[in-house]
Amino acid sequence: MTPMRKSTISAELLATLLLTPAAATAQSSGSGEGGSLFGVSAEPVSFGPYIRAEIGVTRSSFDDATFLPPGAADPRIFFDLGDDTGGFASVAVGYDWQNGWRGDVGLFVLGSRDASGPWVSTAPPTPGPHADIDRARVTSRAVMASVYYSPFQAQGRDRRVQPYVTAGLGVTRNKMDNWRRSNPASAQPIRTFAGASETDLAFHVGFGLAARISKPGQRPIFLDMSYRHFDFGSVSGGTQPIDFGASEPREGLNFDVEDDVLSIGIRIPLQRL
Repeated sequence: MTPMRKSTISAELLATLLLTPAAATAQSSGSGEGGSLFGVSAEPVSFGPYIRAEIGVTRSSFDDATFLPPGAADPRIFFDLGDDTGGFASVAVGYDWQNGWRGDVGLFVLGSRDASGPWVSTAPPTPGPHADIDRARVTSRAVMASVYYSPFQAQGRDRRVQPYVTAGLGVTRNKMDNWRRSNPASAQPIRTFAGASETDLAFHVGFGLAARISKPGQRPIFLDMSYRHFDFGSVSGGTQPIDFGASEPREGLNFDVEDDVLSIGIRIPLQRL
């Protein structure tokens, strides 16, 4: 192939690459369908109040787990509790200022997650064996105020798909069901204690994508997809024996509760309903 022929083909390819997107943009703009993900503006319809609902899955981690046995000379026991997965759901009402910022107040519900694991150390250091945690089931409910910031929208670009960052703060109620410890070397190898609930501060940070899935002229509906890290504070079990034995631990099993959540949801502005 001659150099002139190569130059001609290169020029034709360059012209095609430059003209095709422009033609597609003009066509989509003329039809009112919005166009590509980030490249073409959509009708600004999200201003005002909205309702939101979402579901998802969570990966829970339980850190700094401890337990203080009944005996005055018994050491504090620390545990390595394994992670678990569970369900997630939330509903919220909020307001979109259509300037990059929106906010809402929502109820967050996390289903049962199981915590169990072996002892790893004591304070003061004491030779084992010591008790392991066989079962500790946790549920969480939280009310949180959340804010969302969409940088493209803040620049005046009302795209059909808007990336955003989010953060929230609120209060949570963590509940631990009856929990059980086991120690084959103990006179009572297995003991079960009552559960308990605890209220604590909670917060989350994360990011996501909001995509308008309704067509222009129709009732606006947005699909929200996000990842968030939640810190739900801590939870403590009770000390009252359930099965047998009169001795009570000086301090029940307690640990921190954190969750990484992937969720998908629907957001509907109310301004045009």
